Amino acid sequence: MWQNLFRKLKYQYLKLLRSQGAPSIIARSFSLGIFIEFLTLPTLGAAFLLLYPLIRLVRGSFAASLIGFIMGKFVLPVFFVLNMSVGNFIVGKKLDHQHVNGHLHHHSFLSAVQFVKEKGITLFVGSAVNGTVTAILCYILVFYGLQFYRKRKEKRRLAIQLSKVK
Repeated sequence: MWQNLFRKLKYQYLKLLRSQGAPSIIARSFSLGIFIEFLTLPTLGAAFLLLYPLIRLVRGSFAASLIGFIMGKFVLPVFFVLNMSVGNFIVGKKLDHQHVNGHLHHHSFLSAVQFVKEKGITLFVGSAVNGTVTAILCYILVFYGLQFYRKRKEKRRLAIQLSKVK
């Protein structure tokens, strides 16, 4: 299972590296895909509908944004508790464990809906803040990573051409 997951991540990474276009456009699109993925959970999937219009608005690459969106699915579970904590800090509501346990023990759909209504804004705010920070970091990593990869690839291409000339 882990090997299959690693292969899928590596495949998405290679697709991103080989994307055509300016590194700034690819990095911008990838980071927008990551940011939208952070907003998908608190909006119950509705944020995905924003992906295409936002990519058109920033004149980005839809393929790179989809790669960011897909890779975000592997990163997002790590951030769930942090999103709630940051959201609680900003919104100012404490997470009451007795209240959470009360909702978890009722096992009803209405209880779950009530919990999401109460904690949804907290999760949304935390996800937006952490998504913004993560998107900025991803932009920097992808931008400089693409530049490094392309320069190294160009050097190899020139070295091969020089060796053929001799």
